[in-house]
Amino acid sequence: MGTLGNLAVVDALIIAAFLLAIMVAGYALSRAASKGLDDYFLGGRKIPWWILGVSNSSSNFDMAGTMIIVGLVFALGYQGFLVEMRGGVGIALAFIMVFLAKWLRRSRVMTSAQWMRLRFGTDRQGQAAHLLSAVANVALSLGMIIYFSKGGGKFLTYFLPFSEFTCIVAMVSIGLFYTLMSGLYGVVFTDVIQMVVMTLTSIFITAYAFDLMPTVTLPAGFMTLDLSTPTYMGGALGGQPPETMEAIFMFFGLSVFLWVLRSTIEGMGGVGGYTDQRFFAARSEREAGLVALESIVLSAFRWTMIAGLVVMGYAILAGGGDTAALILEDPENVLPVVIGEMLPVGITGIVIVGLIAAAMSTFDSTLNAGASYIVKDIYQTYLHPEASQRRLVAVSRWATLGLCVAGVGLAAFIPNINVIWSFVTMGLGAGLFVPLFLRWYWPRLNGYGFAFGTGAGMIAGITFKAILAWPLYGSFTGTILVALAVSVGVSLLTKPTDRDVLVRFWHQINPWGFWSSYARDAQAQGLITEQTKRALARERRTDVIALGFALPFQVALLIAAMAFVFHDWGKFSVAGAVTLVSAVGLYFFWYRNLKTPGVCAREDAHFGPLVRQRIEPPSPNSIDVDRR
Repeated sequence: MGTLGNLAVVDALIIAAFLLAIMVAGYALSRAASKGLDDYFLGGRKIPWWILGVSNSSSNFDMAGTMIIVGLVFALGYQGFLVEMRGGVGIALAFIMVFLAKWLRRSRVMTSAQWMRLRFGTDRQGQAAHLLSAVANVALSLGMIIYFSKGGGKFLTYFLPFSEFTCIVAMVSIGLFYTLMSGLYGVVFTDVIQMVVMTLTSIFITAYAFDLMPTVTLPAGFMTLDLSTPTYMGGALGGQPPETMEAIFMFFGLSVFLWVLRSTIEGMGGVGGYTDQRFFAARSEREAGLVALESIVLSAFRWTMIAGLVVMGYAILAGGGDTAALILEDPENVLPVVIGEMLPVGITGIVIVGLIAAAMSTFDSTLNAGASYIVKDIYQTYLHPEASQRRLVAVSRWATLGLCVAGVGLAAFIPNINVIWSFVTMGLGAGLFVPLFLRWYWPRLNGYGFAFGTGAGMIAGITFKAILAWPLYGSFTGTILVALAVSVGVSLLTKPTDRDVLVRFWHQINPWGFWSSYARDAQAQGLITEQTKRALARERRTDVIALGFALPFQVALLIAAMAFVFHDWGKFSVAGAVTLVSAVGLYFFWYRNLKTPGVCAREDAHFGPLVRQRIEPPSPNSIDVDRR
């Protein structure tokens, strides 16, 4: 049978057919996306929740991240799961599901940067927060595009007789094509195709590994799920942990605490980028919450696949040879080696298609969201407020192209996937967490505090992580403290946000935090009645209780998924029971309290026009003038 590199011709044809199919789908949706920015970046807020949920889950099911997580679980056992509390487990989704999704949807804006005008007003401080948020989100999107490109290139070079850069350009060009043509419509509907392929891939690998597991011996200590210093599983066979993994072994318990803290702050403050975009695009706040729930449930397929790939990796390791040496040299190679060595022709092509689909989904979502900040929050707001919808869509396509070219070019200078992932999650991203958190809960944070805190946090994150190369406990803690000090200090030294802006923000969103005086003002102004005020307080209390069920539900679900594949029936029984009990609690304290479609429609009709009036772009002559 003919081959192309390490790939059979049959597998290559399967991959080519899939890539052609998603390009055709993207082109077919191009007309729907060409009506205006709302259609190009939010799908006109007409996309059903289950499609957005599939898209969100698909976007989090990326190839590069899967390579890292498989490598970590292979090298550290269950403790690799604890490492991925830094982002791969995605526990921020539990917070988003319970309360943040509806807060975002209630905002009725297009981007996380535009949201700043709702929270801080449209004077100079609001403009500062708006602009810094746009710049920060573009930078974060660029980092994620680099991460996607590096992971996809590294994976494909194992199978194709081309350089890493050539593989990157080929894959990126296809994702760029349908994202350019059809915006969010193309992103979410191709994500559905991709998620179907990924789910079938996960089921096949899970079933294959489940049957294989009785013949595989996992190293001693693999099943340990505690905070003690991990043991590198390849050490018994003469392997040494790669340099990029050595930092994980230092102060492991403290590191896990910081990873969980990071994800908690992220979940309570918001993550920006393509994740927030899905909730802005939901048809109602009820559907926004269901998007997050579906994302959590579908993520279980990813973790059964990860466990299956680990089992298959140890089967290869037991056989020895060059492929075993390749795995011991770098556990990130487990994924491509397993696919290349253990799967039959035809199935290999389908599995590779599933992983390419995962990579494409992350890439297209990041690219579309990143371009929205450039166009909506920079070009339209500050450069061309009177631009027609047709011109804005054209500029959106140029912004998409420019962001893509920049990300692919910078990917050539990154040594490996773990470096860029660590930099994005615990470096650049960490600098954004504090201002994003404070904006919801502390009314005294003003636009200047947000802007300067964001800028200082990003600079600190880059300095401590990339330039000084501080260890995690130093770089993350230092970044958080710098961002906190600057956000609080600048806010206290400058004028507060206009009180009427804050009263209307509280009335519209009903966030947690120190808003009681603004609730009283809203009642005094006739915006709410005493009965409504009590109902809003009851909603906040119920959300706190629901969160106590959502977190164990998500974590236990994923542990149960892995334990099933590993035949670890003790953990499977306990985690399964926790999942079921938590699901019952979520039903009573969360699902039954979701607003009905009719209530959501009435609130959209009331708040929608008011929000547009409050956040419309300033005229060019007012940008640098504080009218207050």
